[in-house]
Amino acid sequence: MTLYQQRLAQPGKPELVLLHGWGMNADVWQPLLDLLQLHYSLTLFDLPGLGRSQQVPTPYSIETIADQLLAGAPEQAHWLGWSLGGTVAAAVANRAPQRVQSLTLIASNPCFVQRDDWPSAMSSEIFTGFQHSLDVNTAKTLTRFIMLQTQGGNAARDILRQLKAIPAVAEPTALPESLALLAQDQRQLIRNLSCPLLTIWGENDQLVPVAAADAVCALLPGQQSLVVEGAGHLPFLSDTEQVLNTLIRFTGLQS
Repeated sequence: MTLYQQRLAQPGKPELVLLHGWGMNADVWQPLLDLLQLHYSLTLFDLPGLGRSQQVPTPYSIETIADQLLAGAPEQAHWLGWSLGGTVAAAVANRAPQRVQSLTLIASNPCFVQRDDWPSAMSSEIFTGFQHSLDVNTAKTLTRFIMLQTQGGNAARDILRQLKAIPAVAEPTALPESLALLAQDQRQLIRNLSCPLLTIWGENDQLVPVAAADAVCALLPGQQSLVVEGAGHLPFLSDTEQVLNTLIRFTGLQS
């Protein structure tokens, strides 16, 4: 079983793998690609059951998805994951630490749904509402999700237009299964990391409370962290220069 991937090789430049979030596909990175290619060779994937990766592994789990990605990824790379893609990238770093040079997580909460010992997350009522609405009206649920990602953040209208313009390249085949991954507690993935870690957060994120930044830092002290002032769930689109400069420094390409 293979995943859709886009390879943008830049000979002599370090490898960077990009993983998108729930309900999206690799095209969400399109506005960044020209800038990223100045510094990296890029590999972009559509996660299974989302976008052009139509086949769904059995079981549909973080571990099986990580194994699929490793089968097609460069032998050595920096990994960057946004939202659900960040959780998957952390699973990759757990399963094959020797292949992950660094890990950057953007707006990625290892526990997206609140628990008694993890209040810095989405309420279970809101999450359950998403699951129910997905069963009733998929298109409406995705539209609502897109709006929440931009709500309250910098350049919200422009980003909303960008997200709505991302082509529906294929009918998703695993929306409920991939959404269910967000309900799982993946904090142990962060605790187990041995590679350098950078986390990036949006100050006004409506899906991942900014308080999660401190909570994740407590899981793995010594990591680097950036809170982007005024940003929502997509700081790499609203505050591209700040995010990319931070990434470049973190991966050792700029002092």
